[in-house]
Amino acid sequence: MVERTETLTRPELFTLTEDGSAWRGADQMWYAEEEKQKAGCGATVAAHLARYLAGTRPECRVFYPSGNQTRAEFLALMNETWRYITPGRLGVHTLRMFRKGLTAFAADRGVVLPVRELDVPPLLRVARPTADQCAAFLRTALRADCPVAFLNLSSGRCEKMERWHWMTIIEVEERPEGPIFCTVLDGGREIKVDFRLWLITTRLGGGLLYIPREGTA
Repeated sequence: MVERTETLTRPELFTLTEDGSAWRGADQMWYAEEEKQKAGCGATVAAHLARYLAGTRPECRVFYPSGNQTRAEFLALMNETWRYITPGRLGVHTLRMFRKGLTAFAADRGVVLPVRELDVPPLLRVARPTADQCAAFLRTALRADCPVAFLNLSSGRCEKMERWHWMTIIEVEERPEGPIFCTVLDGGREIKVDFRLWLITTRLGGGLLYIPREGTA
C-alpha cells in the first residue's frame, strides 16, 4: 500500500520532441562534443531545473524564455549550463560545485536563487541523514514544485543507476517501512529507483539539492 506520493505540478515540461520522437528529459549524449557526452550529467540536470523553474515561476522565465519543447532548443540550454557547471578532474562531484554553477547561471540573468542541500557523506553511515530525513527533504522539495538534483557517487545495490552521476528526481512514492521509490529522469527516459536501498548500500554517498519557493523552507 502506498503511504504517500509527491510529484511536480507540470511534469509534461520535461517531454521533449524532434521529428516525431519524444523523450522524458534530456540525454547528455545529445552534446556534440565527446567531453560533454562523458561528463555533462551535472549540466544536463541543471538544465532540467532551469527549464522547470522557467515554466513554473515567473521570476525565472528568463532562464528559458522560449518555452520551446524541442530537443534542439533544450540542447542550447544544456550548452549554456555547461558554461557554469563545467567538470573538473573528478567531474562535478560535490553539491557545492553544482550549487555554485547553478546560482551563477541565475545571477547572470538577474535572479537570486536560494538553495537547499542534503549531503550524504561517504563510508560512515552513522554520519548520514536517515531515510526518513531524506524522504522529508524530497517531499518538501516536490511540494515546493521543484525537481531535485540527485548526485550518486556509488550506486550500491541499485543496479539501474549509473555511478558518479547526476540525475533529476521528479516524483517520490513512499511505502510504510519499505522502499522510497523515486521517479528519476536520466538518459532521456524515466526510471524508478529505491532511494532507501541506495542510502543504505552506497559507499561513497552523494546528495540532494533543490530550489525552494520564496518564503518556504
